[in-house]
Amino acid sequence: MRRGDRLPGVWIAPGAVDDPRGLLRFGPLGRVAVPVGPVVGGRGGRGAAAVHGTGPGGVEHDEAPGLDLVEAVDRLRWCATRDLRALVAVRGTTPGEPATLAGRLCRGLEGDSVAAVEVDLRGADDQHCLRVLARVREETPRDLLLLARLSALQPDLVGCARAAVAGGAGAVVVCGAVPLGPGRWWSGPSTAAVCRSGVRALAQAAVEQRWPAVPVVAAGGVHDVPSARAVLREGAQAVQLGSALWADPTVLWAVLDGLDPAAVAGTRTPGPTHPDTHPEESR
Repeated sequence: MRRGDRLPGVWIAPGAVDDPRGLLRFGPLGRVAVPVGPVVGGRGGRGAAAVHGTGPGGVEHDEAPGLDLVEAVDRLRWCATRDLRALVAVRGTTPGEPATLAGRLCRGLEGDSVAAVEVDLRGADDQHCLRVLARVREETPRDLLLLARLSALQPDLVGCARAAVAGGAGAVVVCGAVPLGPGRWWSGPSTAAVCRSGVRALAQAAVEQRWPAVPVVAAGGVHDVPSARAVLREGAQAVQLGSALWADPTVLWAVLDGLDPAAVAGTRTPGPTHPDTHPEESR
C-alpha cells in the first residue's frame, strides 16, 4: 500500500487478538490488513493480554504483548502463503529500535506482504515523533504507507501529528484508550468520546492549516456500524477495531459490510486536500 493511496475503511488494531490467524474461523481476511505485532526487540513483552477487571462500557487490561522478530516473520510468512496483506506494528524504547525492526521485516523474503507499518508513538513529544518516523522512513521502502499511532490525550496532539507527517507518516491513528499506569489501559465503548475529541481536534487544525492533513484512523470506542459511522462524520477516514473483537470477532465483517462506499463517501474530511470527497453527496 503506497502513501497517498485511498485508505481502507476498516483496520484491525495490532494486539487486539493474540493471534489474528484465529479470525479465519469467523470469516475471510482478504479485505483487511492482517495485524502483525506489535513487534519489539528481543523477546516479547508482558505475556498474554488479559482482562483484569470490568466496568461500565469498558475493560481494564494489560498492554498488548510484543512479538519478537522470529514470530513476526512466521506470521508474515503465513500472510504471504495465503496472499494476504499485513499491517506491521512496531514499538521500541529508543528512537532507532522501531526503524531497525521495520527495516528487517520489510527487507526480508516476506516483505512483499507488508501493506503498511504502524509506529506506536503514544506519549511521545513532537520531536521524538519526528525523529522516529524519519528513521523508519529511511529503513523502509520509499513509497510504503507509514501510520503514526498517537493518543487522543497527548498534550500536543496536533503538534505530534504535524511532526509525524514531516517525518514520513502518510496517516495518523488516533487512539482513545486511556492509560491507567505503566502498561495498563482502559478501552471499550466508553472511550469513544475520547477518540472523537482527538479526531475533531485534528479536523479543526486541518481547516486552520495547522498541520498537513493526512487520513485519520479512529481507534477507540468503535464497536458496531453506528459508532463507526459516527466517528467518520467527525472527520476520520477509517476506523480501527480493537477490544470490540474480544466480545464478538464477527463485528469485523459487520463493520466492513456496513461501511459501504456510499456511506464513506458522505463523510466529512479533515481538510481541503481530499478532492474525492464532496460535501453535497451527504445531503
